[in-house]
Amino acid sequence: MDTNEGIHALFTSLKRYLASGQFADLTIRVADEEFKVHKVVVCGQSEFFSRMFSSDWKENVNNEVKLGEVDPSAVEAMIHFMYGIDYDSSGSGRGRVSPVFFNTQVYALAEEYEVQKLKQLAKEKFATSVRACWDMDDFPPVIVEVYNTTPSADRGLRDVIVNTCVEHIEPLLLKEAFLDVLESCNHFAADIARQLALKPGKPSNYRCSQCGYA
Repeated sequence: MDTNEGIHALFTSLKRYLASGQFADLTIRVADEEFKVHKVVVCGQSEFFSRMFSSDWKENVNNEVKLGEVDPSAVEAMIHFMYGIDYDSSGSGRGRVSPVFFNTQVYALAEEYEVQKLKQLAKEKFATSVRACWDMDDFPPVIVEVYNTTPSADRGLRDVIVNTCVEHIEPLLLKEAFLDVLESCNHFAADIARQLALKPGKPSNYRCSQCGYA
């Protein structure tokens, strides 16, 4: 068996144990749902959980973690990623949501629980969805969500938003919802102004009527 076959066999086994709950030694609860998982898998990819179960936290004794106000679909996406399963950007059977919004939630969750590779994947999926929906009605609320859920030093999603908006600034400025976000979200407006100042100007079509030079 070569290395690739061995890795494939490992992830196949992990998926089977996740689905069956066999040998699970940790329960993650969110809202009214629970996920039976394995510490070695979760702690191996999350610095947050690794610290938790390397200390005397009560969760270490009870083998149960209760998460706060988090979308269960986003938690499921994080767990699936840990077990080598790609997540659906539209959420799950609990209810379909906008891909751009869902990837924002997964990114924030990956940041909170320190799952760096998931954070990178969520950013890539977010960028893909933004390119497809920048002119849709749900785009302005996503801008607000990104700026409310990420610190100013975390440029991952913010740069995707800003670069996309600058690229399409003229049609976006015709949308009232986008103008409302510019007025209400000062950090976003500042980022847009800064990026526009760095953007090369369009070549002028003006031609002098006297000398004929452009």
